[in-house]
Amino acid sequence: MFLAHGVGSRGDLPLPFWMFTWAAALALGLSFVALGVLWTKPRLAEAASGRLLAAPPMPLPNRLVLWLARAGALALFMLALGAGLFGSDRVSENLLPVTLYVTVWVGCQLIGGTIGDVWRAINPLTTLALGVELLARRSGVSVQSPPENLGQYPAAAGLAVFLFLELAHPSGDSPRVLGWALLVHTMIVLVLAVRWGSAWIADHEPFSALFSMIASMAPLHVVEGRLRVRPPMSGLATMAVAPGTLATLLIVLGGTTFDGFVESEAGRSLFGRPSGWSGALTLTIGLVMSVLLVTALFGVGIRWTSSVTGLDEKLVTDKFTPSLVPIVFGYAIAHYAQLLVDETQTFWFSLSDPAGRGWDLFGAADGTVDFNIVSVNLIAWIQVFAILFGHIGAVLVAHDRSLELSSEGGDSLRSQYVMLLVMVAYSVLGLWLLLNA
Repeated sequence: MFLAHGVGSRGDLPLPFWMFTWAAALALGLSFVALGVLWTKPRLAEAASGRLLAAPPMPLPNRLVLWLARAGALALFMLALGAGLFGSDRVSENLLPVTLYVTVWVGCQLIGGTIGDVWRAINPLTTLALGVELLARRSGVSVQSPPENLGQYPAAAGLAVFLFLELAHPSGDSPRVLGWALLVHTMIVLVLAVRWGSAWIADHEPFSALFSMIASMAPLHVVEGRLRVRPPMSGLATMAVAPGTLATLLIVLGGTTFDGFVESEAGRSLFGRPSGWSGALTLTIGLVMSVLLVTALFGVGIRWTSSVTGLDEKLVTDKFTPSLVPIVFGYAIAHYAQLLVDETQTFWFSLSDPAGRGWDLFGAADGTVDFNIVSVNLIAWIQVFAILFGHIGAVLVAHDRSLELSSEGGDSLRSQYVMLLVMVAYSVLGLWLLLNA
């Protein structure tokens, strides 16, 4: 099933690992040199606002389409939740696992990074929270703003729990386990909506916060109801960085890295096929170590930059945190490209029989996955280029941010040397996982 996936598990790449490693290091090095010569002043922040693409400020037809999309997303959410709680507990017969792990987790990252923050527009939790908030206000409940020091730590904690369910929990693919977990998560969101209003979801709810960060690199964005287009990556220059933003990105990056490692030859030799709660403990320790590894690499780059520029580490960290977003996006596409292509078909089949009760609502319940829709070689090349371009994008953003720092002191180019090595290390790690699954 779809949880038994690994990077590149449908086939090997036509070139050896050492060749891809040298090519990746060379591409990053050349992009670094080219940026140093040609990109001599900050440009991304100025380009981030983009230009107007759709002039009307949400006319009636657009509002109708938006609310229909929200209604559809809410209906799917309730259907998947109901299937998880009351349907068959077999993964292959239930709509919830494929919806949560593929359609939402993978699909919304892909859509967010290429099109924009569609999730924010249709988020079913926001739709429910708006209703709860309205009822609370009508009942005389005083809705307050979230505490200023809350930051995005709730998002980081929620994603850590999600990754534990996906990667370590002994029954993390069980529809019943996922159903109860989603129900608890929903209740927490709605209770907090009564206290803080529905607006808190965008920056604090785990999926919403992550998808919004990834959407910052997309060429499309909406400002005051108007659609604008901008150069890719430019939105990262104005991405808000709060306490917990870095933790959120590092947890996701570490989780994706660990997921790939577990499915690699080295990972299978080290972990085997752990089962039960003893296996869950082993996998949890591995997950934590993976997060600590990617955190340590990033921390080395930050300390070097801080020492060269003489600037405060917190300021440097806030400046460079958005440069992780393209890496998170590239790792997600590389790791889950095969999963998305194959299991999107499963999602459609499951819609015909969401609870595994023998229904056939759309005539697709008996469908089988066609593994040849996209060729093995094409998937493999998509994976490689996703990692490579993710890191080139990160180098570009880091270079632009360092130029902003140079106005406050320090040698902007020299300050990036170690950060470039960090990017190379991330690339080599991603390619190694890709080629050793």
